[in-house]
Formats: sequence, structure tokens, C-alpha cells
Amino acid sequence: MPVLSLCTMNKKIVLRGLISLLFCSPISGYTTDIFITVDENGNRIFSDVPSKQSRTHTLKEISTIPAIKVQKTTATAINDQDIEVQYQQLSIISPSTKSHISRDKLGNFVVSAQVSPSLSDNDEAVLLFNGEEISAGKQLNWQINSADRGAHELQVVIRSRSNQQQKISSAIVTVYVKR
Repeated sequence: MPVLSLCTMNKKIVLRGLISLLFCSPISGYTTDIFITVDENGNRIFSDVPSKQSRTHTLKEISTIPAIKVQKTTATAINDQDIEVQYQQLSIISPSTKSHISRDKLGNFVVSAQVSPSLSDNDEAVLLFNGEEISAGKQLNWQINSADRGAHELQVVIRSRSNQQQKISSAIVTVYVKR
């Protein structure tokens, strides 16, 4: 019995030694040959198994380039308040000037404006109805309800939200609300 256990112990030691030797040996020595075969249509076939018509392909060493060192920079935040938008055009596109609005619609209509370039976050659009401010905000469409009959002047103004300074204004559009 003691002889059997001694043999088993020796086998375990030898097995551990072989496994350690396997992990310690250099990997770079184990390469695979690559073979190229050209078929009847002229297509190249690459394989790791040689054939009668194949030839050994030699791989060139891969070129490497060292990484570029990038200097760290700090970003400067852009203050939206510093950006001044220069508006080119502002116009009322609906209703058109000298439009007649029937009172059977109860004097309700929509005013739509168009600005170029688009409205900045720092600015607001203001609708003037007969020279008085009706609404101010980011929208360019306004609903007018129950306008009295007669002539009414519409105008849109773009102004700064912070200091109320006017930047551009549309031409005045006159509409007529009829009975």
C-alpha cells in the first residue's frame, strides 16, 4: 500500500511541474504557418493547412507608431448672454394686410409671424394689438379672440428678455373685422 500512494504522489508532482513549465514557456515561439492557394478563378485562398498547389506566405512585421501625447486644456464656458443675434427679417405672415375678418367667426383669428434667423433664447417675441402689448414669449403664433369690429393694427417686435431693448419690428398690418 505505501508503494501505491508514493507513485500517486510522484505523478501529481510531475503533473504540476509540467503544467508550471507550460505556463512559463514563451508564447512567441508558437506561430502558425499561413498557406496561399490560387483557385481556377484566380481567387486567393488562405489556410493554415498546406495543399499540393499552396505556397507559404510570410507575414511582414506590423508597424507601430507611438501614441501622441495630447496636452490637457481647459474649456471656457460660453455665456449665452454675450451672444448678440442680429435679426435680418421679421414679418407677419398671417393675416395679410387689409384682410377682412367676418364677425360671424366672433372676431377670432390667429396672427403668425416669421423671423430670420430664428429667435434666440435670450430674446422674446411681442405682439402689439392697436399699439398695446397682448403677449410676450417664445412663440410666433397668437390667438386673438373676440376682436371688436373695425380696423385693428398688428405688429410684432423682438426684444431682449433681460433689458426689454427692442431689436427689430415688423411692418404694421391693418385688418378689418366686419359684422
